[in-house]
Amino acid sequence: MEKRNIITIGLFAAGFAILLGWYLLKDQPLNVYERIPGMDNRPKMEPRSDSVIIGENFDTLGIFDEMIPGDWPRFRGTDFDNINKDTTPLLEKWDTSGPQIVWRTTLGEGYAGPVVHNGRVYLLDYNERKKADVLRCFSLASGRELWRRWYYVELKRNHGYSRTIPAVTDKYILTIGPRSHVMCLEPLSGNLLWTIDLEKEYGIPGKEKGRITPDFYSGQCPIIDNDAAIIAPGGKALMIGVSCSTGKVLWKTPNPDTLRMSHGSIIPMVIHGKRMYVYNAVGGVCGVSAEGSDIGKLMWQTTEWSPATTAASPIFLGNNEIAVFGSYGAGGARIKINYNGSEYSAAIVEQHKATNGIASDQQTPILTGDYIWCLMPENSGQLKKQLVCYHKSDLLKPVWSSGKENRYGRGLGPYLISGDKMYLLDDDAMLYLFRIQDKSITLLDSHKIINGIEAWAPMAIAGHYLIIRDARNLLCLDI
Repeated sequence: MEKRNIITIGLFAAGFAILLGWYLLKDQPLNVYERIPGMDNRPKMEPRSDSVIIGENFDTLGIFDEMIPGDWPRFRGTDFDNINKDTTPLLEKWDTSGPQIVWRTTLGEGYAGPVVHNGRVYLLDYNERKKADVLRCFSLASGRELWRRWYYVELKRNHGYSRTIPAVTDKYILTIGPRSHVMCLEPLSGNLLWTIDLEKEYGIPGKEKGRITPDFYSGQCPIIDNDAAIIAPGGKALMIGVSCSTGKVLWKTPNPDTLRMSHGSIIPMVIHGKRMYVYNAVGGVCGVSAEGSDIGKLMWQTTEWSPATTAASPIFLGNNEIAVFGSYGAGGARIKINYNGSEYSAAIVEQHKATNGIASDQQTPILTGDYIWCLMPENSGQLKKQLVCYHKSDLLKPVWSSGKENRYGRGLGPYLISGDKMYLLDDDAMLYLFRIQDKSITLLDSHKIINGIEAWAPMAIAGHYLIIRDARNLLCLDI
């Protein structure tokens, strides 16, 4: 019985195939052609090289519309202190709808903050669909995107993508991408001037300590100083200075202890009357000459302070002392820079865990006069997630705190100061407006801007505009 069914099914299938073939061929000759690539009009598929061609692509998207005053040209603003010196009057209170959202745009996932210069907003982004690092330029007035400079680079989602903030002047804009690719461009036209692949140029093959990019991608924000790009690669060179006009390396600082790039950034400071680039690397803290005939020379270094991870940058306390910070409970330290007339040295005056003194997992604290303002991380004991104030002479005991009833997200959000006002953004994009009064602070207003996620990027303020972002959105607020 089964054999008969199989034969019947086979005959039916054969008949169907014959009928289908007759139908398809009954009105046309049977011509057979050799298959030649391109005959089907498909676009030619070029194999993508594993090598990265930094800045290879450019898109013009819009025409600049209106010049708006205001400037926030780099990480932590004009003076590297996260304090806006512009005297533009700002609101003391918002209406029930909160500060007006002037414009908004969607981003690839990340925590890279914006800069503002000559009426334009610049932001380093990552396009997940194209798998590309993208420097995007917007009009401050309207949010219209003016151009993009981009290049293909494969990234795996590692708690977001882009983290760094460009540096911009009238002549140059400088970026470091997630995998330590450096671009220098003309800021108005977007024309590419030069590039550096820090991994290729400064990594030490086969040595773990010679690796360039940190575990969670590059977090170092580059600086432009006297038309030179200042970058701390780690690996083969602790720090380099590069001519912004030519891309020529002007100087290299040796790296005998093979310090590595951290998530923190270089901060210029004047210590013992000498201008220096101070950097908290993975493996130690250093000061490099920033002026004179010995520019680029390592002035001092200590490996006594060496947390596994650091994101906040050093701050200058005065009296030839600096404060440094480590992430994930490492806490902070006070370092004294000594000078005997011919040589500099660094000594740890005091260090503490996050539960015992000032600490920051992500944002760099702000020094105003004699007081340091800090949003404490969630691993700092009773002060966790609170806004706290310390006198710069004592990093262990706060002089003021917001109290356990006033905690702000996970203690990772950004904050900045303008005049006597402080703006603080928590993880979920709740914006707080405070008035600073000496060593205490008063809440003036707060508003939920959007239903945000991981709003951790440093903010920028330019004129009466505040530019913020969460993991996926960039917004310009009128404050």
